[in-house]
Amino acid sequence: MKRREFIRRSAAGAGAASLFGAAGVEDALGRGVTPEVRPATSPTPPGEPAPISEAELAARREKAQRLMAERKIAALFIEPGANLLYFTGIRWGRSERLFGMLLPATGAAVFIAPAFEEQRAGAQIAERYAIRAWQEDESPYRLIADTLAGQGIRTGTVAIDESARFFVPHELGHAAPGLDVTMADEVTHLCRGVKSAHEVEIMRYANRVTLEVYRAALQTLRQGLTQAELSQEVANAFRKAGYEGYALVLFGESSAYPHGSPKPRALQPGDNVLVDGGCTVLGYESDMTRTVVFGTPTAEQRQVWDVVHRAQSAALAAAAPGRKCGDVDAAARKVITDAGYGPGYKYFTHRLGHGIGLEGHEWPYLVRGSEIVLQPGMSFSDEPGIYPYGKFGLRLEDIMVITEGGAELLTPQATSLSPSLA
Repeated sequence: MKRREFIRRSAAGAGAASLFGAAGVEDALGRGVTPEVRPATSPTPPGEPAPISEAELAARREKAQRLMAERKIAALFIEPGANLLYFTGIRWGRSERLFGMLLPATGAAVFIAPAFEEQRAGAQIAERYAIRAWQEDESPYRLIADTLAGQGIRTGTVAIDESARFFVPHELGHAAPGLDVTMADEVTHLCRGVKSAHEVEIMRYANRVTLEVYRAALQTLRQGLTQAELSQEVANAFRKAGYEGYALVLFGESSAYPHGSPKPRALQPGDNVLVDGGCTVLGYESDMTRTVVFGTPTAEQRQVWDVVHRAQSAALAAAAPGRKCGDVDAAARKVITDAGYGPGYKYFTHRLGHGIGLEGHEWPYLVRGSEIVLQPGMSFSDEPGIYPYGKFGLRLEDIMVITEGGAELLTPQATSLSPSLA
């Protein structure tokens, strides 16, 4: 989630006060308050699911090892980021000094770390994994090669985190010419792309928080309000609820550009108000878009809203195990094209959706032509939109999870253009 972060309202229909406590909506929206993100020692917000357990992390690594054995991959090397968090729960920043997890196809994971960071790494790793340290005048890539050789791996394939910087596989290839260095995406995608019931529970909660924050924020609309002010109110409300969150806010003509325009705008009667964002709960991202009208909608705004709403429903109906990602995009795009807002990307200018989990945008994607087959546990944004440039834009977005019998949204669909019903 770092291209934009995220916001929204109540999956169970509960009011904003359920997350903001007795302080209520006005306090939650930062009226004279400077809220802080809750420290680790603060009480867990009501209803927050349990974090991912060590047993779940171990099961994830075991699944990766099974996939590696099937594909004849001798080892994985995972850099800091979402993949490392997924497999180990370890958070670490990237720098020119190599740090990461080396996971052989059989046996225990080992961490490769700069020697002067060994104690700091140990505080997180807490004896769960062995640490192999390298000094400033030594090559971490040589250390990886030596570690693998010590496990009898001198030839074969080593797969590198697909998000790794170019120099990582490049330098490892030089340090270990007997190894075939490739990307790890065929393993990491199959692990992270299918969510467990626990992951879905966390994501459902994150999106419920987002819904409640959106509902509260949309009650504060007033003439002259700026996009930046509403975005800040949303961020403040997230902090009051105990989470980091963000919203892209677009008014009127600005909403015709899916990611906005640099021109500042103050709210006027009749403007579309598009809010797109979310928060992070236990490492998992929410993502939601609501579009409402400040004042009385025009006939054109109502028509476009109806088409987009029907397109979102069509995508949900088309999503099921065995269907292809491209089929779901096509179902939504057909509704929009048949209503006169086509062909192709003319007004619906982007793909239908993206995968979501530990990252706001992750594999796989609901995009035209994708042959990826849906499986239970896959999660996506379902976000059709219509953008008549020079007028306004309208997008609806909820997170969709593939189930054994079809698909479900983690939050209720919007029901109208009214700020009170979004």
